[in-house]
Amino acid sequence: MPVLTERPEKIRSMVLVKDPFAPVRLAPVAVNGTSVPQVGVEILNDEGAWEAINIHSQGYQLIPNTLVQQAAREIMSRSDLEWSPTQTIWTGRFLSLMYRSNRLVDVPGVGDAVALGLRVENSYDGSAKFRLVLMAYVLSCTNGLMSPRFFTTYTLKHTVDNRLDLRGAVDLIHNGAVMLENLAPRIASLASIRLNVRLLAEVAKNIDLPNRDWGPVLQNLGSAKTLWDLMQEVTHRLTFNGRGRALITTSEQVGDFFLGNLVDKLAS
Repeated sequence: MPVLTERPEKIRSMVLVKDPFAPVRLAPVAVNGTSVPQVGVEILNDEGAWEAINIHSQGYQLIPNTLVQQAAREIMSRSDLEWSPTQTIWTGRFLSLMYRSNRLVDVPGVGDAVALGLRVENSYDGSAKFRLVLMAYVLSCTNGLMSPRFFTTYTLKHTVDNRLDLRGAVDLIHNGAVMLENLAPRIASLASIRLNVRLLAEVAKNIDLPNRDWGPVLQNLGSAKTLWDLMQEVTHRLTFNGRGRALITTSEQVGDFFLGNLVDKLAS
């Protein structure tokens, strides 16, 4: 195996790998011909060459995306629910696999239902741990609802002494039904609050939605009457037009703000 002699100049540039499940490996690192404790991560790129992604400290455990996918399938198969893949985000360093289940909870306040979803994440550059994150999907429009505040996360660090607890991961999914039940009244609360210019300005101030996305959102607000309508427009834009990890980080911020901060503030 070749030795990484220095940190590549373009280590943060675009990694030319279309397949998120391309072969990946650890490589020893040397500085000026002397071995150092750090390890490098390399991936087989589309040109058939091993490309360096990042250098990690000693004790780093590489978790290939192939194993992440296998673990996700095993966990879902043990959950007694039916799952369908909905979206894959792959940046060359970061992977997110999203699935929707057949577990539904009605939300009479909006005449709709939400389905339990699962997001599986992994990274090769240290930007994310291996995570299983619960989420929801709005049944009528398949918008994704993400919120770290209201959905539990199972995390596994990239260290050699960590092992995946399948039972704990499956229990996470089983508890998701309760989380959906707790979410329904908050959605109904948003649907009961009339949208106005002041609330629209407050939302714009508190979520980091790029300017390129605000334009289409505002254009589609013609029939929007409530805060739930506004949240639906924002999440629809992110679900179907979001880019890379920004889709996830912004979606989580949106979910926490609408379902948490706004509901709590307007209810007090």
